[in-house]
Amino acid sequence: RRSVAEKNLEIVFPGISKERKAQLLKECYESLAWTGAELFGWQDNPELINEWTVKVEGRNYIDDALKLGRGVLFLTAHIGNWEHAAAWIGRNYGSYGIAQHNKSPFQKELISRLRAVSGLKVIGKEEPMTRIVSILKKNGLVGIVSDQHAGGDGIQIPLFGKAVSTAQGLAVFSWLTKAPIIPGRSIRLAPYRFKMQFLPPIAWEKLATREETLYDISRRANEVIEKWVLDTPGQWLWLHKRFKEAADYE
Repeated sequence: RRSVAEKNLEIVFPGISKERKAQLLKECYESLAWTGAELFGWQDNPELINEWTVKVEGRNYIDDALKLGRGVLFLTAHIGNWEHAAAWIGRNYGSYGIAQHNKSPFQKELISRLRAVSGLKVIGKEEPMTRIVSILKKNGLVGIVSDQHAGGDGIQIPLFGKAVSTAQGLAVFSWLTKAPIIPGRSIRLAPYRFKMQFLPPIAWEKLATREETLYDISRRANEVIEKWVLDTPGQWLWLHKRFKEAADYE
């Protein structure tokens, strides 16, 4: 996966030096290792999820959105400790998270158990869309990780100047239910020390067609992810084949 990460870095940072590339790759691997260690670290004591959260910014955006009674869509990405972001939301709001289940039954069960400790309820991507809509209509909170390549099911949306397949789920659910989209992430300040950061809801309005509206919502979501990556590049998961349309991954 090192070659994948290097090509991704070259797309996001054209002309990046060899030294800078090596540094960001080192930080990426370290961040990934800490993410796993921290996830296991709170298994016996889920209170640590909040204790390790030394700062929370923008929680009012979630609380204000819930007051509307239309549910909340939590937009996040594989940046910082995304497992902590999901766990914090699960522990404090009893939320749901949409996830791609592992093909291995053992790994699927293990990961589901690790995540359930926080109170997060995992919904597989293969489950009916109507279940998510129902949760939102009951004013529930649903988290969606939106920075992975969506294959043939996605729509082409710019990310760092490259049109890439982007999942439509976030936009579709907001379009159907009018649930506000609140971006949020867990920034690692140090091992076992996090800042939860939430941003104002993504503003969107209905355009002439459904397709135009979904494109616009998805574009705005990708712009948020771009800002996060540029803010803490060493904490993004560079190992994923995000730019399949633009990069010649081996």
